[in-house]
Amino acid sequence: MPFARALAYMVYTLWVSVCAFAPELLWQGFVLMRGHFGAAELFSALFIGTLFAFFVEPLMERLKAGRWHLAHAPSGGMLLGVLVSLAFGIVVVCIHEAMIAYIGAEHAGDEAKKASLARAIDSACEWASIPAAVTAAWFVSGTSRRLALPATGLACVWIVFIGHSYGWGWPIVVTSAVPGFLIALIGSRIVLRRWDASTIPVLAQLTAWVAGSWMLLAWGVQAGSELIDSPGLQLYTPEAFYEDLRFYLGWCLGLSVAPNPVPDNGAQNGRAT
Repeated sequence: MPFARALAYMVYTLWVSVCAFAPELLWQGFVLMRGHFGAAELFSALFIGTLFAFFVEPLMERLKAGRWHLAHAPSGGMLLGVLVSLAFGIVVVCIHEAMIAYIGAEHAGDEAKKASLARAIDSACEWASIPAAVTAAWFVSGTSRRLALPATGLACVWIVFIGHSYGWGWPIVVTSAVPGFLIALIGSRIVLRRWDASTIPVLAQLTAWVAGSWMLLAWGVQAGSELIDSPGLQLYTPEAFYEDLRFYLGWCLGLSVAPNPVPDNGAQNGRAT
């Protein structure tokens, strides 16, 4: 496999992994931020958002285009373009405030900042490791048919290993392994049947269907257990349910928004037998 192709696969895997852990980290940060986000922080977000909309974003557009005069006008008109850029700038500031609140390092010393940052990185790796392993197994399956089964099996083992190493407890390991195994196994089967530019969107749909069906099943079991007053039937605690919901949302978004690294001729040239 050419080096450029391998690099594209690695970047795509990283992209999916970042999207998988981003919703949970942002959610936790925004929850912690609510207590100290006042008028000063709001005006700061508006001010920085304005600088982004009228100064930073236009320069970035020209740098990406490689010329000063852009060939296209903002879709929807100038006003809509400015409002979107302003909103994006405000969101960026809010995300920054949320991350500061999450790692708890705004007024801490150097040692506390390092400890908080290490804890945040460890949490991100915990959330990102399963999508990374499954996505890597798909790419291996698409590259070499002989390695498809070992790679997929390793991804399944990795799901259990991650849960055990982070002390999730066996109930949480099981609720993570069931949909994770299905996504990895069915996805590898799809890859073996067809590996070209159309495969990645199919894998994104598969992940969404499996995750959505699993969460719907868990919600049904949860609702049923409440009706018959039987806590033993619960697959999730309410907190864990919404954590997994955010996790699968990020995973599906990552598969959908990351640039497709598989060329149209992947089925013919991308697999070594």
